Order: sequence, then structure tokens, then C-alpha cells
Amino acid sequence: MKNIKSLMLFIICFLSYPVGLKAQDFQFTQFYAAPLNLSPAFAGAMETTRVGINYRKQWPGLGYDFTASGVYYDNFIEETNVGFGLSASQFSESLLNIRSTDIAGYISYKLLLNSESFLRFGGQLGLVNRSLTLQELVFGDQIDLLNQTINPNTFDVLPGEDSKWYPDIAFGALLQVPDFWFGISSSHVSRPNIGFLDQGIGNNLPIKWDIHGGYVKNLDRRMFKSGEVRKVFSVSFNYKKQGTFQQIEVIPQVQIENFIGGIGFRNITRFNELPDQNSINAVLGFSLLSGITMAYSYDYMLNKFSSPAHVSHEVSIYFTDLRRKKFMQTILPCPTSNSRGF
Repeated sequence: MKNIKSLMLFIICFLSYPVGLKAQDFQFTQFYAAPLNLSPAFAGAMETTRVGINYRKQWPGLGYDFTASGVYYDNFIEETNVGFGLSASQFSESLLNIRSTDIAGYISYKLLLNSESFLRFGGQLGLVNRSLTLQELVFGDQIDLLNQTINPNTFDVLPGEDSKWYPDIAFGALLQVPDFWFGISSSHVSRPNIGFLDQGIGNNLPIKWDIHGGYVKNLDRRMFKSGEVRKVFSVSFNYKKQGTFQQIEVIPQVQIENFIGGIGFRNITRFNELPDQNSINAVLGFSLLSGITMAYSYDYMLNKFSSPAHVSHEVSIYFTDLRRKKFMQTILPCPTSNSRGF
């Protein structure tokens, strides 16, 4: 049974690339807590030092799960209105041990529109390593049903290499106004070839387009006074399209004192006969006045394929140096520069 599962997943995840079946980039439910992954325009957007960690385990009940983790750092140089950042991340699939590891650098520029509004433009240059392990695979010509044995050799065409490097480029723009932010970004603009076959055709990674934004409302104007209760409402959204997939997700949240809670919704649509994938996402966390924010999210699929196996767990932790910020930080990691912002 394990060999049959291996063969099926290999066909889906590997052989499908030459015929144009493109998968999505790995995603974070707490996309606003992985800002550099969302858009390079977020580099330095807090106008202070920021360090963050993201971790996600998807569908662990299947036995062959998917895991993503990342760490990032960004800062802002006020004298030049330039933001910069660094990130490292890894995505892995446990069956074939398909692994993508990338490191990237970011730079952004802040353009003043008026005393309360800004435009930021950013770019990313990254280097990605993609690898896989084929030792667990068993092909049809290896199985001897009469003798009930497995031949160690196969006539199937295997990749000429099991590891490859390629550059990755992204651009983004971000508008910041009081209580509101809106951005657009494009990733994989060079459309790198991610296939392993020596003469693979159609292995180019599709460009990913993101449109995202958010709104923050302080429910208690006294929150900036020492010792007062903080009450904040926010809602953030992200729409993205990549290849034959499109996705929309919306997450409203409320912060009362140090505690954060919210429930969101995600829809993934593919432009063919496959059904949509819908899920609800619950978020629970806390934000301390020291600058540390931590949140946990739980995803549950709503369509007919839902089962205890089709859940996901995610954790985000980030630290913002509030000594350099003029105003308090709230739920979202996208700042404005006035007392109504974050």
C-alpha cells in the first residue's frame, strides 16, 4: 500500500509539471504576519527593527504532510527613506522529501504623499534550492506479481539531477493611509524553471499576483495612555492568482488588552473540473507592550473532502523594537505613521 501511495503521489507531484499542471506557492494563513513573503514593499514598513518566525504544518493526519518555516528581519533607515530586509525559508513534503530552501534580500523606498500618506516600492532578489529524494519510489516495471518481489532497477526515465538552484525575483507596491493599507505584488517574474528532467518542457513556475489590504480601527482612543485597556478591530484580505489557481482569504480580528482573536475564511478556486476548496481559519494570540506578538491559527476544510486529516496548524512570532516607534503597535504588522495607525 505504501508503494502504491508513493507511485500515485509521484505522478501527481512530479510528472504533472511537464504537462502544465502547476501548483501554488506554499501559503501562510497569517499572511499579514509573514510580511516579506507577502510583498517586498513591506521591508522596513514598520520603520523600526523587526524580527519574525513563521511555522506551518499542513494536513498532518494524512501521514505525508507538508511543512513550511521561515525567519525574517527588516529595518528602516530614516535618513534615506530606505527599508531593507533578509529572509530564509523552507518548504518540505515528507513522502518524496521534496524540499525548497530559499534565501532572499529586500529593499524598499518610502515616497511621501502628504503628512499622513505614503507609497512604498520594493524589490526582492532570492536564491532557491529545490531537491527531492527518489529512493522510496517503486514503479510498475519493478513489481513481479508472480514471485511477489520488487526489482531494484527500473526502465522509467528519472531526473538527471535531484537538486537544482535558480534565482527568484519579486516586486511590490504598498499604499499606507490613516487606518488603511493596500498593496499589490508579483512574484517569480523571471518564471524560473523548477523541473528536474534534463529536457523538461513547461516546468516554468507561473507568476504569482497578490492584491492585499487591511483596515484597523481603534475602539478605545485612550489606548495610548499608560495603563488603559486596548481595544482594536482589524480586517485584512489577500487575493492571489497563480497559474490555474486563484485564492481569496479574509480575516477579521479583535484585540482586547493583550489578547487577539479572529475567525477568517479562505476560498481556493481552480479553473477546471476540480471543486473549490473552502476553509475556516481561527486565530488566537497575544500582543505585549514589550513588542512581542505571538499567534496560533487552526484551519479546517469545509468541502466534502474534509476530515480530521485535512486540518492545518500555524504559529507566528515576531518582535518589534517599540523604542524606535512613535506610536503603539496593534494587530497587523503594516504600519502607518500617525496615532490612528499601527
